[in-house]
Amino acid sequence: MILLFHGENELEIEEALRELRGEVGDAAAQSMNVIVLDGRRISPAELQAACAAMPFLASRRLVVVEGWFARERRRAQEDEAFRQALAAVPPTTLLVLIERKTLPEDHPLLRWMAAHSDQAEVRHFPLPPPRALPEWVMERARRYGGTFTPQAASALAALVTDLRLLDQEIRKLSAWAAGRPITPQDVERLVPYAAPISLFELTEALGRRDVRRALAALHRLLEEGEHPLGLFGMIVRQFRLMLLMKEQLERGLSPAEAGNLLGLHPYAARKIAESAVAFSTPQLETFYRSLAELDLAIKTGQVPDVVALETFIVSVGRREAV
Repeated sequence: MILLFHGENELEIEEALRELRGEVGDAAAQSMNVIVLDGRRISPAELQAACAAMPFLASRRLVVVEGWFARERRRAQEDEAFRQALAAVPPTTLLVLIERKTLPEDHPLLRWMAAHSDQAEVRHFPLPPPRALPEWVMERARRYGGTFTPQAASALAALVTDLRLLDQEIRKLSAWAAGRPITPQDVERLVPYAAPISLFELTEALGRRDVRRALAALHRLLEEGEHPLGLFGMIVRQFRLMLLMKEQLERGLSPAEAGNLLGLHPYAARKIAESAVAFSTPQLETFYRSLAELDLAIKTGQVPDVVALETFIVSVGRREAV
């Protein structure tokens, strides 16, 4: 049997894969009968050999291949050999192909799966559209015995869009409410992204070079009592992480892999990677040096701290780093 999981909804792909692992047996059975292969590097012959192996003390073997169609410079003969390997998958092996993006309807793999529907199945895992996210929140809460009011679901969906992170918050809020409906006040009280929303707005605006929005967020934070030096330190950290992320991305790592090296949560890693794309490495290096110079100017009394923050934000918005 062959399954194809494709789409951007990594949370639900991983949940479906976890369920298949559980069907193999306990941890001991899984260690002997579950194999995960990197589709970007495996050859068709290696795939066929992995699938041909017999299960050990289990009824079925699970072979997972990630990212075959993400690999570069595939040759036509290699694709044909890959299709032959698919056709040779024995009944004792469940082969799961994972593509973490939605494949077009005319994709060769989808056409092959459709032509072999007696032994192949396609499951699409798209991200819920933004308008459907509150309903997704309420549905997930029901899994955990929780209930969101529509207002609370909308409030949470507006704060957190990463599905893994959103799922964690739904679990937490459901446990906190202990059966009663979750309200917007619960979201505000317990979700860490609710209180410092202007802080996230400031860093994201800087990443997009949106000077107007960044300055507005800066002054809201100052009015809320944030200390200028604390905000300056946060901006320094943001640009340091953007520079480190940029270096890792240029080495060929994915945002998740780079985030793991930098000790970042996947959600934070994705956001920093998105911001880093707007800048070249020399620009980020220049901005980071500029921050060091402003830090010295603030500490020696040459420039007021708020003026230094405003000056830096304006400089980020220019076409070239200065």
